[in-house]
Amino acid sequence: MKVLVVGINTRPVANSAKRLGYKVYSVSYYNPVDLQADVKEYFINDMYHGRFSENYDSRKLIECAEKYVDEVDYIFICSGVFEYENSTTPDWDVVGNPPKKIKMLSNKYYVTRKLENLGCPVPETHIIYNPQQLERYLQEYGKVVVKPIYGHGGRGVVTISLNMDDDKYYSLLKNLKYPCLVQEYIPSESFSVAYIGREFITFNKQIVENNSYFGCITPYNLEKLLDVEYAKGLFEEIIEFFDLKGMNGIDFMIKDGLPVVVEINPRIPGTFETVELALQCNLVRSIIESVEGRGPLNLKPVRQYIKKILCADRRVISYIKKRENIADVPKYGAVIEEGEPLVTIIGRNMEEVERTAEEIWKMVVPWQVGKNSTRY
Repeated sequence: MKVLVVGINTRPVANSAKRLGYKVYSVSYYNPVDLQADVKEYFINDMYHGRFSENYDSRKLIECAEKYVDEVDYIFICSGVFEYENSTTPDWDVVGNPPKKIKMLSNKYYVTRKLENLGCPVPETHIIYNPQQLERYLQEYGKVVVKPIYGHGGRGVVTISLNMDDDKYYSLLKNLKYPCLVQEYIPSESFSVAYIGREFITFNKQIVENNSYFGCITPYNLEKLLDVEYAKGLFEEIIEFFDLKGMNGIDFMIKDGLPVVVEINPRIPGTFETVELALQCNLVRSIIESVEGRGPLNLKPVRQYIKKILCADRRVISYIKKRENIADVPKYGAVIEEGEPLVTIIGRNMEEVERTAEEIWKMVVPWQVGKNSTRY
């Protein structure tokens, strides 16, 4: 069997498929040394990662992947593909939702309105076209979340409040691209739920910093915060309403004891890795079995795992070596810019994650002008 995995970072899914003995084709932006694909196409400079926001173009991944589509038996889509307004949507036979559906459900305004019509709790959401409209809603709510209409992983999402420092306020306004969405601010932590087909798999707590996704805790017990059975019923309605296939994620917050749905991830979610570890199964196999209708999966988590994406706190040179509880390791000697992903830590508790982070910082050195190569 041959499998093609396409996305910003294919490593978790590609390695899962490789453990099944499949021949794996990977088309991705990143190229960590622990990616075990047989064929690797990638768009990052191995020795200088640069800035993702300046260099990533999903159209290049889609165009490159076209070379392999007819060679493989299964195609898996990870984050960052078909999730932009200008994305092309080829007619690929995907394990899960087709490209057109992924793009359609990546439009946050469209999804919010559909969910609202379904009777699902959602944030108060408005589309705005200029700063004057933003100012009006800011006066109404006092604090708002502003986000692009399309996107993933919290990129481009900012929180703005009336009591914000003037310099920061005007800096945020300057970088906004209209039209965009403005939503009520909900004082809640971020959660998600994972489904395969119609089957509930796990609740997860998202690790979010400055509105961006930096990892998760799987599974996460919400019994004290939420009417779990009501929430599961609501999420199953959403899955059925949109006729979602394969593995999907739904992001939500909690307000007055109810789940408030923020967005739908109609492709392999970022929780894939912790879900697979928590279930102690091969998740690629489970997703294929679900799509091919081989009966109920009956998957239950047996332990908790934490995933934390560690980012560079300054421009550094990475001398990180592969080890058991870290992943997405850059090439030895690679330059990583401030704020860019450095490595992914996997642990069974937060103490283990924090201890590993301390050890990783000893494996990087700050970039020093005059002492390091100036070719970058």
